[in-house]
Amino acid sequence: MATSETTAAMIFPFTPHNKPPTSQRDRTGFTLMELLVAVTLLSIVMTSVYSLTNTALGTWRSVEKGYDMHLEARSVMTLFSHEYNNIVGRAAHLFEGDKNSIVMFVIAQPLDLEQGEGPRLMRVEYSYNRNKRRIDREEALVEAALPLPDPNPEEQAIDPGRIKLDRPYKSIVADHVSRFSLQYVWAPIPEILSPDEPPIPEPLMYVDKHKEKRGLPQAVEISLELVEPEDPTHVYKMLITLPMRAPSARFSRHDLETMLNEAA
Repeated sequence: MATSETTAAMIFPFTPHNKPPTSQRDRTGFTLMELLVAVTLLSIVMTSVYSLTNTALGTWRSVEKGYDMHLEARSVMTLFSHEYNNIVGRAAHLFEGDKNSIVMFVIAQPLDLEQGEGPRLMRVEYSYNRNKRRIDREEALVEAALPLPDPNPEEQAIDPGRIKLDRPYKSIVADHVSRFSLQYVWAPIPEILSPDEPPIPEPLMYVDKHKEKRGLPQAVEISLELVEPEDPTHVYKMLITLPMRAPSARFSRHDLETMLNEAA
């Protein structure tokens, strides 16, 4: 006949006195490999959180100080492209520029509010001030008829005194600019044309300088870089090619090379 202790053991097989031994893992806790994996994952998460927080704080500081380089870049390119798309075709011989400046005759609304509303014929120049790291814009109203193209364009430059300008107005259109570079794009006419086959496109030609009397190129490529004032390592870059809407001059590759070599 079973005793009372035997009966209790049968009813409660796992009492504190006869509990089966725990495994080795339960006695030792986490392994070293598990701890390393947990620390690594935690480091990744904390790094991501820090990066997001730092970026958000930098953006907030820029907005608080009134400077947003993304908005600055979009604003200057919107203004430039608007005036560029309104270049006057009859002033194509007056179009000129180099790597850091460009001169255009356009029909657009003046930035000088004292001139009233409505588009006006203006001479507009964009230039990069490397020392002050900014883009300057200067406009002036054209008060008389523009000089006609010279029948002998290679003889001499156009006298600036023949262009009657009035009410010049200067403004700064972008600050904290680390790069403002322009290139003038030409699309040469194929040397050989066949009536039975489509023309083979010629490679584009990129030049750093455009002299007056050459007419209008097929496009202008602009490279723009702005830096964050509080963090110079934070750079916003923009590269854009603007096709010419006004009638542009077309030359063969040989004629273009000859023209560029003579001007060099």
